[in-house]
Amino acid sequence: MPIRLGQSERAMGVARLAVLVSGSGTNLAALLAAIDEDDAFGAEVVVVLSDRPDVRALERAQKAGIDSTVVDWTDFATRDEFTEAVCEALEPHHIDLVVLAGFMRILAPVAIERYPNRIVNTHPALLPAFPGGRALEDALEHGVKVTGVT
Repeated sequence: MPIRLGQSERAMGVARLAVLVSGSGTNLAALLAAIDEDDAFGAEVVVVLSDRPDVRALERAQKAGIDSTVVDWTDFATRDEFTEAVCEALEPHHIDLVVLAGFMRILAPVAIERYPNRIVNTHPALLPAFPGGRALEDALEHGVKVTGVT
């Protein structure tokens, strides 16, 4: 399914990305490096959103001159409320694609409704075999000879 670009992005051929993070931002750094190294990448990170304050990923965003914001998951009673706040925080940025890059929260279905076919998630092991925050450790403890990412 192609990304639906807004009028200005369509003219420029550049997709506007939001990158959601929870930690050090190594996935964010890799994405930014890939964009910097390839003029034809066709995307720009316009906002980084963290579910936790004081994470290194926010420092990486600041250093790269990218807007950042925190929607602290501990401020919300339910996943639905948290997800709605995340979507509201992204709204002013006119996002074409949401990238969950080391984002350690499960978003409620409202995110899929707001960004249909425009959310990409990274996971450090093969799903559905090894879900959760300890996916790689679980795969190794299970004794798999080969693992991957989803």
